[in-house]
Amino acid sequence: MVSKPDRRTVLGATAGAALTGAFSAPATAASFAETPGRVTVHSPNGRLRVTVLTADGSLRYQVVRDGRDLVAPSGLGLDLAGRPSLTSGLVVESVKRRTVKESWRPVWGPDALVRNHARECVLRTVQSVSGIRLDLVIRVFDDGVGFRYHLPAQTGLDAYTVTAERTEFALPPTATSWSLEAGTDWRADERHYRRAPLSDVDTAQTPLTLATTDGQYVVVHEAALIDYPSMTLAADPTRPGTFTSELISLPDGTKARLSGEFSTPWRTLTIGDRPGDLAESHLIENLNEPCALADTSWISPGTYVGVWWELQRRHTTWTAGPHHGATTERVKQYIDFAREAGASSVLAEGWNTNAGGQWTGQDFLTPQPDFDLPEVLRYARANGIGFTAHNETRGFVDYYEQHLDTIFARYAELGIHSVKTGYATRFELGGVNRGHFDQEAVRHYQRVVDTAARYKIMVIAHEAIKPTGLARTYPNMMTGEGVAGMEQQNYMGKLGNPPEQATILPFTRFMGGPADYTPGVLNVTWDPAGLGTRVQTTSATQLALYSLFFSPLQMLADTPENYRSHPGFAYLKDIPASWDETRFLDCVIGDYTVAARRKGHTWYLGAITDEQDRTLRVPLRFLGPGRYRAEIYRDAADTSWHDNPLPIDVRTTTVRSSTVLTLRLVAGGGTAIRLRPARS
Repeated sequence: MVSKPDRRTVLGATAGAALTGAFSAPATAASFAETPGRVTVHSPNGRLRVTVLTADGSLRYQVVRDGRDLVAPSGLGLDLAGRPSLTSGLVVESVKRRTVKESWRPVWGPDALVRNHARECVLRTVQSVSGIRLDLVIRVFDDGVGFRYHLPAQTGLDAYTVTAERTEFALPPTATSWSLEAGTDWRADERHYRRAPLSDVDTAQTPLTLATTDGQYVVVHEAALIDYPSMTLAADPTRPGTFTSELISLPDGTKARLSGEFSTPWRTLTIGDRPGDLAESHLIENLNEPCALADTSWISPGTYVGVWWELQRRHTTWTAGPHHGATTERVKQYIDFAREAGASSVLAEGWNTNAGGQWTGQDFLTPQPDFDLPEVLRYARANGIGFTAHNETRGFVDYYEQHLDTIFARYAELGIHSVKTGYATRFELGGVNRGHFDQEAVRHYQRVVDTAARYKIMVIAHEAIKPTGLARTYPNMMTGEGVAGMEQQNYMGKLGNPPEQATILPFTRFMGGPADYTPGVLNVTWDPAGLGTRVQTTSATQLALYSLFFSPLQMLADTPENYRSHPGFAYLKDIPASWDETRFLDCVIGDYTVAARRKGHTWYLGAITDEQDRTLRVPLRFLGPGRYRAEIYRDAADTSWHDNPLPIDVRTTTVRSSTVLTLRLVAGGGTAIRLRPARS
């Protein structure tokens, strides 16, 4: 690793300095405005403006779009232990400006080229009574806003403790919102999104998504979360629609222990005219630092299969015994299937000693007696397939940290280049069972990513911190959970995940980055253990999810036997996991979603609906010139989400960019379409 971003050096040093290089440009007078007590920054297209108001030693900000308030004047500042609150007594010493204008190519992503264009303003302030200097850094994009606090290196601030962050978001109280209740444990992000008037929301995880009554869409989140606690939101009971940042506390009740120069994560507002603008935005990634890895050639996006869904459905077990799933023979069957499916790797949960049960005494290196790791790796290599090792810590994090180098060094020797980590139930770090998202937990997740990068290992993280765009900087952090994914079809009772949830996720959870939702269960009624639960979609919906849910390591979650017996499997063979272009076409959050992704000259289109039957008309204007062969996988005429969810009708037709498709979706159903240029 080279040029590794450090919160106290790179992020702090660039906070107020003029950029140099190809992506720097001078700010124009039209982009900024200053009057006494007021500094305004406009977006490049002029539609969005942020104004910082300075009065009586306090800073407040306001966000206006097309002349309409999106964020009314809202407070700013930090509280440091034993020092006057940095919400008052501030004097603006200077204002520095710059323009960011660049394009960059991610190692993987929903788009092959990302445009990054913003106006930045840095207000440098000092608190008269304490002499503490605090900078406010603001970037205004066409599709939103990012702002953060920067504490420069200064005498008397060698070590300090943040006791509260006082950032406010005075949002339109009449807006409709989609959110999760704030929490600190491993399940906090694995619940169903609730729809409610914003004024009825008491607390929220971020991202928090809202639609205003005048048709604007906003997502409140954060970017570049490093060495700092996760931000949740708490409503002000006296001001409907107004929320204050609430940081996840350390065990002693404080928020963060810092030293020297430091920049907080960005507080972000992604803004659009339609839901698709949110899902297509790269604002969160653009607020992160460029890639920190000198060599990314070993990072390879792709689909993966593995011993997982059969465990969830209790057909086999994680634990050793007569029904153990991850045996040598069974994993070889998955390797054969991976080659057939065009998948890049095989996951084996329950491969290591003491997996399952109490999950104690694991060393993540010793296989179960019936799992021959050298033979499995040999067989995988012979078939061109990678192996993903499951590291379910079960929250015994101290052991994992102490042995990370040993574990990952051995994996590198064996040729294992991907791991799936887990932190279910507890989070014991530093001898303390703490919240999953406090500052020390965030530091741990980063240490895992850093260590993995040294050994050229890609990470799939479950029960970990929400994504905040850090994969731009550390692209070996491939994907994570933080979502009520496929496994919740087991654990949330007979109703599992209601169909509407999938129409909400692209505009909420996925705003921060990829999710390991584990789609692709085609035999949605498979219940070998008689659990009385099932996947709450039709089979066609499962195919459509590959266009809606992005993950550079995307699972084909069903079993080889279920895939081979289902006609929908043909759609998933060789399906890409990283894309050249993404379009969200027609979307109503909570009702239906239509999205298309392109790899090379081939497009994959997916459409899903909630619990209502719908007929959608989808123009194909995104196609290039000429004719395309459309392979359509849709619910059959007799398909019913409740009673007959498995049948799929497959047909082929020829279309052009002028074609308007009519998609008839049954409740809980969907349509998946592969569009390839037709041969003349």
